[in-house]
Amino acid sequence: MKLDVFISGEIIDLCIPTREFAEKSNWYSWLNDPKIARYTLKRAFPNTPALQVDFLEKQQKEGALPLIISNKKDYLGVVTLSVIDYIKRVAGISIIVDSSMDVLRSPLIALESIARISEHGFQVLGLDRIHGGQHINLAAGWQQRMELLGYRAEGFKRQLFVKGREVVDVIWIAAIYKDYLTIIKNRGQYWDSAKKMEERIKRLPKNKYVDSLREFMDKDGELYYKQIFSL
Repeated sequence: MKLDVFISGEIIDLCIPTREFAEKSNWYSWLNDPKIARYTLKRAFPNTPALQVDFLEKQQKEGALPLIISNKKDYLGVVTLSVIDYIKRVAGISIIVDSSMDVLRSPLIALESIARISEHGFQVLGLDRIHGGQHINLAAGWQQRMELLGYRAEGFKRQLFVKGREVVDVIWIAAIYKDYLTIIKNRGQYWDSAKKMEERIKRLPKNKYVDSLREFMDKDGELYYKQIFSL
């Protein structure tokens, strides 16, 4: 089945999910794949087409914006703006991508998907802040690529990710409208081209800000609170 394109991109399109797509596509199965769902809190129980329909209808009823990611050929993920607060101008962001569908371009597929829906949030929905949480293991590569789109690491939520016997910290990230405008001023466009973004990824600093933040919290932070707790 073919979905209508809501946001057209360079190497991806973001498409409008339908009840039929939730019922008859393999969308539901993405959350049953341990590799795809590794860093989500899903997969405690099997997902089914019926549950996927319920999820879609709940998202739409709550005013969220789930969009299906297409690489111009296959449907391989979903990116969502949710908990949209038009008074505070803030929303949450999340993404799941089956990178096995397009291994050669998968980092750029995910990155452009974030760029397109973020731009829609800032420009069309009038948001000032888009935030989200990520598993600590995503600090190594994905978080730094997100920084190319203005998503700064703001801190760690300790032991927030709980899945089975795994209990780890979550990186809290956010992009604000001011940084979005700065990126456009420097590049001309928020997403100028896949080629240029790929070149930027190669030039990212080896010393990651998120590592420095983690070190500061583990050393200075622990020392500080050890003193506080002993008062």
